[in-house]
Amino acid sequence: MPEQTPARVCLGDFPDEILSLIFSHVDTPTLLSAVPNVCRGWRATCTNDVYGPNVRLELRSVQNQLRIRHECLGLWIAAMVRRFAWVIDLNLSRCCIEDGVLECSKWMMRITSLDLYACYNITDTGLVHVAKLAQLTFLDLEGCHKITDTGMRHVAKLKQLTSLNLICCDKITDTGLEDVVQLTQLTSLNLGFCKNITDKGLEHISQLTQLTRLDLCNCNKITDTGLEHLELLAQLTALNLYGCYDITDTGLEHVAKLTQLTSLGLDSCYITDTGLVHVAQLTQLTDLLLACGYNVRLTHKGFENVAKLTQLTHLDLGLYNHITDTMLFHVAQLTQLTSLNLGGNLYCDYTRYITDTGLEHLAKLTQLTKLNLSGCEKFTDTGLKHVAQLKKLTSLDLSDCRKITNTGLGHIAQLTRLTSLNLECCYNITDTGLGHISQLTRLASLDLSDCRNITDTGLEHVAQLAQLTSLNLKGCREITDTGLKHVAKLTQITCLNLKWCDKITDWGRDLVPCLRS
Repeated sequence: MPEQTPARVCLGDFPDEILSLIFSHVDTPTLLSAVPNVCRGWRATCTNDVYGPNVRLELRSVQNQLRIRHECLGLWIAAMVRRFAWVIDLNLSRCCIEDGVLECSKWMMRITSLDLYACYNITDTGLVHVAKLAQLTFLDLEGCHKITDTGMRHVAKLKQLTSLNLICCDKITDTGLEDVVQLTQLTSLNLGFCKNITDKGLEHISQLTQLTRLDLCNCNKITDTGLEHLELLAQLTALNLYGCYDITDTGLEHVAKLTQLTSLGLDSCYITDTGLVHVAQLTQLTDLLLACGYNVRLTHKGFENVAKLTQLTHLDLGLYNHITDTMLFHVAQLTQLTSLNLGGNLYCDYTRYITDTGLEHLAKLTQLTKLNLSGCEKFTDTGLKHVAQLKKLTSLDLSDCRKITNTGLGHIAQLTRLTSLNLECCYNITDTGLGHISQLTRLASLDLSDCRNITDTGLEHVAQLAQLTSLNLKGCREITDTGLKHVAKLTQITCLNLKWCDKITDWGRDLVPCLRS
């Protein structure tokens, strides 16, 4: 019996459903510019309203890759949206577009997600067009500062909306929120930096009973009275009150009734130990932010209550300037912690009372993967011997810990899972210390800025860190072109900072691929 020749099958023979699945894995620039030009069949599939691939169209990146001129961007976006009517996720963030571009929404009836982040020229008129997108569930208007309460009247027509981001839309007032409450499906609302929102606005928001996430960052006209309204939001799991300076212990008494909370931000709220008694009732909390010491008035008694939050995995105490070893004794009871921030701002005059004893307490937190100790000037190399017991650490910030020496880095070298290490302004570190660091072969990011005793010899050790993608050498004034010969061996480097490295010449810079013009 003669051998049969297998039938030849080409991609053009595939049904639209299969081609659609294949095209959904193709990057956006290729899908827009190349795929439709292969054959009529492929173009028909791409523009098919039924079988077209449901992809995320990120036009900011496409503009750069396809080199679309700025003055043509609006027309190009309209043309692409009209051709590819199947788009369900459109990202126009940072595109300098005008309201008129959004008129193309009449061709986007399937779209469910629209990102207009930092589209500064969008006004209420643009939202008239957006309001026609009946299937929209996600809308990001962050930084669209020209939008007013009138715009919220249009947004209120998007009845399917579940997520709305209004960060820095500072012309929106309580009146605008009165319209927003018509969006009864909302589960996430971000009002960060909407400085005209008051307690009256929170009274409106309390009608959004499906909310699970609410961000009121820097809405500094809000008081404890407003938080009383939020008691009705029984489904809330995340609440951010950062920068709400008039929130006190009384307000936290209301917050404590939101028993489903897993994330709470209290940076700069005026709270005392009494407030933490209320917070301790939120037994589901996994993330707690108590950073910034201007208004916080806490003692070790307050931290006894923090220690009751046994589900915490992330605790941020950054910029709180009165942390003591005794407080860390209580923090060490939180054995589920994976991230702990005790750091301050390098350029703020804060006092840290954490010593080697405090770090001995923290050695019990064996699940930690991220630890920030920046600005803690009182502990020594002995303290780092305790830190070295935290074998799961992947990120460690020791910037401005000025008593650390090469001996301390010898202890840190035992943390073989580290991918990020910050040693900025650790003035006692020398080339010998970098010899220890060279054992951390998983490091992807290393900050040595203002470590002024480092020389070219030290960079020979750094060159052994083959996984490095980011290296900061700002202010390392002893480094020369010879040192850059070693850095040039780090083929994965994409970010290299040589600011104030005065002995480096253009010849040396040309040795490093990421610095070549």
